[in-house]
Amino acid sequence: MFQSTLAGYVQFFLGRLPGAILTLVVGWLAIKVIAGLLSRVLKVSKVEPTIVSLGVSAVTAAGWVIVIAAVLQALGLDQVALAVSGSIALIALAVATGAAGTTGDIVAGVFLAGDPDFKVGYTVTAAGITGVIERIDLRKTRIRTADGLLSVVPNKAVETAPWVVTARGEPKA
Repeated sequence: MFQSTLAGYVQFFLGRLPGAILTLVVGWLAIKVIAGLLSRVLKVSKVEPTIVSLGVSAVTAAGWVIVIAAVLQALGLDQVALAVSGSIALIALAVATGAAGTTGDIVAGVFLAGDPDFKVGYTVTAAGITGVIERIDLRKTRIRTADGLLSVVPNKAVETAPWVVTARGEPKA
């Protein structure tokens, strides 16, 4: 009895193995192509290398989860494939929760970059720090104080508090 059941399972999986292998190979190729394209686009857009690496890693990880779920489904393991696919939603929720502060900094950075009273070269008091704005990134503003210290302030902290423009220096490109 056990041998006939085991033989049935083996035959079932062997019949589905070529499709699973094909799914794995096509998925691997798709991940390589998409990750390569993303890397090139981000590098051409002059995105920081760290951000490029992070973005490519995230896309590759998500791609492998999808490929593994597809391989499991091709093998007839639909319930396991469903559980693996559901993990994507949990991971996305965790990332979104963790990125809430970062998203606020990015949105504030966009507004600060477009504000005519907050430019590189201006002397300001912002978030309790007085100095010359050296750089405004998507997430952080860098302010050089009179004593030469570089203060790195989250954009959200600058945007949500009043700031005072002390002097309008030569804006730098």
